[in-house]
Amino acid sequence: MTEILSKKLIYIKTYGCQMNSYDSDRIMESLSKTHSQTTNIDNADLILLNTCHIREKASEKLYSDLGRMASINNSSKSLKLVVAGCVAQAEGNEIIRRQPSVDMVIGPQMYHLLPRLLKKIDNKIPYNRVNIDFPDENKFGKLKNIRIRVNPSSYLSIQEGCDKFCSFCVVPYTRGAEYSRPIVDVYKEAIELTEKGTKEIILIGQNVNAFHGELPTGKIASLARLIRTLSKINKLERISY
Repeated sequence: MTEILSKKLIYIKTYGCQMNSYDSDRIMESLSKTHSQTTNIDNADLILLNTCHIREKASEKLYSDLGRMASINNSSKSLKLVVAGCVAQAEGNEIIRRQPSVDMVIGPQMYHLLPRLLKKIDNKIPYNRVNIDFPDENKFGKLKNIRIRVNPSSYLSIQEGCDKFCSFCVVPYTRGAEYSRPIVDVYKEAIELTEKGTKEIILIGQNVNAFHGELPTGKIASLARLIRTLSKINKLERISY
């Protein structure tokens, strides 16, 4: 009981796509030792905006929300304001320039670093306010397969990014190069979800059909191979994508 009462409260606003919903769940899971989620923004110790750059006027919507939240942030010295996701990746330092009350900007490939960075803020240790690199370390490896936020129908990210660089699309710039998770990692996360009550898994990614995850043998598995592998999980009733 003491541990629960001592946790800080986090308010997460998720914009846009299914991938962002998945990312928000993983962010909450990564912070679960220190934070509990609240739906009341006025009670929050940490406000995190997980942004989407695909939707129309995404940047304007973010800055409008930040303007409203800045007054909340300025009213409490302990409250932290974090901008994550694709607009964070695309706008970077501009977000800090336009709204100095933002404590941190962090891109979608670096949110596994949040617990470490927030701890630095708490301990008044210098930290990077803008974190939008595409690190060599894989975030999924750092997040492991510990799933807490489970529904009867749950998202499971199998692939991110794109290498096609279409003129109308920001995905390669906000999500990075195309990457497929190893098939064993996807299978383990699926097991974790089904053991906790998921009946349907929805496979997501920027280009799901391009999935080419590595097998333990070093060979590459197609999406069809992945689906056949997941279909062997007894408690899983439906697979969609």
